[in-house]
Amino acid sequence: MNKLNTILLISGTLLTGALSSCNEGDDDEVSLEIPSTYEFTRDGASTVDYSGQTARLDMLAELKAYIGTANDGAVLSEEVLLDMFANENNPFSSAELNESGKQLKDKTFAADVTFFSSILASAASASASETGASQGKAGLISRGADRQILVDEKGWEYTQLVEKGLMGATFLNQIYNSYLTDAKIGNGVENTELEADKNYTAMEHHWDEAFGYWGVNPEFDVDGENRFLGNYTYGRESYLGSATKLRDAFLKGRTAIVNKAYEIRDEQRDIIYAEFELIAAATAIHYINESIADLSGDDQGSLFHHASEGYGFAMALKYSPYKQITTEELNEVLNAGFGTNGDFWTISVTSLNNAKNILATAYPALTDIADEL
Repeated sequence: MNKLNTILLISGTLLTGALSSCNEGDDDEVSLEIPSTYEFTRDGASTVDYSGQTARLDMLAELKAYIGTANDGAVLSEEVLLDMFANENNPFSSAELNESGKQLKDKTFAADVTFFSSILASAASASASETGASQGKAGLISRGADRQILVDEKGWEYTQLVEKGLMGATFLNQIYNSYLTDAKIGNGVENTELEADKNYTAMEHHWDEAFGYWGVNPEFDVDGENRFLGNYTYGRESYLGSATKLRDAFLKGRTAIVNKAYEIRDEQRDIIYAEFELIAAATAIHYINESIADLSGDDQGSLFHHASEGYGFAMALKYSPYKQITTEELNEVLNAGFGTNGDFWTISVTSLNNAKNILATAYPALTDIADEL
């Protein structure tokens, strides 16, 4: 067992016992018995279902993989890309996904649907280019000694921008602006009667759906399957402890819902909002540091790869309704730090350092570790 597993196991054991006793007398004398894994039952049967979220994670994985074939010279179909975004015309390899009734498009931040649709259409067009990428022109560009990536005219790598972009615009957007809102888990939401033919209440289910978008395994095993946001949460764990904090908050909040301890539920929701935002900011800084190293190493392809990842995580900050960074500061990061109007061909060490400083200042927890991330 590695060090992080040991830490999580120990803290999970402490969480179950310590919180159940320390909350005694709080929130109308409710004492919470919090599990160490994301498993909740009623009458011996599970009350947890986030299959729709799992389906969308699977869809994004397949969409990214298809775009990635263009890095090896494949010509992409615009129709297939847009069908995968909207789950139309059976675009996925799995009949279960095709027939799921789920899609990425209708859960994406409404104002950005057109943006991502245009990026997908652009990827198809760029993949048909017979010449390499250059400033102002989409195409393939070498990355390192033996790889190449498909980028648009600004140097945005399609696979990374779509993946990281939709992690924010779809997954975080749904956590922030749908499933953890008062409309979904507020005190007026049904939490006594079970949903028709289900073993959960509406409030329980909505909290679980937010958890599903995190992409971690329910046992919180760092070596288990952790995807998308879950993978990057564990990637920042040694600096921020966010995997542990999010685990504790999701478990405690769900237990509070079962016990109708709504003040405790709301406290955990606040933690979840803050930690996801901090993870996005920290990961954006991580890729800014990688980009600075790429500039020093004169590796244009790797610069565009890492800058695309950093840009996607910086974009994700705008979806939080309680974001610490101002809109003006975020625009400065995206439209100056990552090059003029986000044109990676114009990125410099100075512009990247300015972006990093803006992020570290907006998120003081990152100030002392910004150069290490």
